[in-house]
Amino acid sequence: MTLPTVDRGRSGGRVNLVDAAVAVVILVLIPMAYGAYLLFRTPPAKLTSVVPATVYQGPGLHIEVDGENLRPFMRVSLGTHQGRTFEIDGPGGAMVALPDLAPGVYDVVLYDYMQEISRLPKALTVLPLAPTPTVELEVTGAFKGLSSDRIKGLKAGDRFPPTGDAVAEVLSVGAVSPSEVSLRAGATSLRVPVPGRTDLAAVLRVKCSVTASADGSLRCSFAGPTQPADVAPGSALSLATSSGWAMFQVDQVRTATSSR
Repeated sequence: MTLPTVDRGRSGGRVNLVDAAVAVVILVLIPMAYGAYLLFRTPPAKLTSVVPATVYQGPGLHIEVDGENLRPFMRVSLGTHQGRTFEIDGPGGAMVALPDLAPGVYDVVLYDYMQEISRLPKALTVLPLAPTPTVELEVTGAFKGLSSDRIKGLKAGDRFPPTGDAVAEVLSVGAVSPSEVSLRAGATSLRVPVPGRTDLAAVLRVKCSVTASADGSLRCSFAGPTQPADVAPGSALSLATSSGWAMFQVDQVRTATSSR
């Protein structure tokens, strides 16, 4: 005997209420789920430009990276060299302190943790610095704040530093006198005594680098242990000796009479 079949999904060729309810739920939930995804997902970040796109090689350089949806804790690399900082100004930009880079062309790469998420190929160019001319000048002045032992150790022919490429040489030494230094207080120049110390007058030949000031004028810059000093009356030059640093304050500057 053949048993009658039961159509559980349809009744008389029509969709039953269960099927209709499932269809309605699917049609409603899928758009809602997609809308929620679009609303709450983290938007992708990307780079759009670098300012400036060309820099000259040197320390302390910064660039600004512009982009979209930038966030804290991201980082930027220049090729394989990671930027020192990523100081975000908002979702559209951040300041990046550059590492020491050799001259060349670099991709600028944005990372979110360890994952690369955006790249600007060949976006940053680092140009080499132009060669800086070096000249020799003669300066008259005095070694400042010396003890009696150090005075005895200074003589014509001494070079600073004593070994290697010297940046200064003693041409002659003169009289000793109680120590005093020239100080500038605004537009006023003061001579202040240094109790218990002695100065030694001398003439030096120094090597300095010709550099341009902001107004376009040229000056001669003498290398120092922390920062360069202009070779000019009143300037203090730091000289490396075999027994430590010595300070020489300049009174007069003139062109060197001969080169060595």
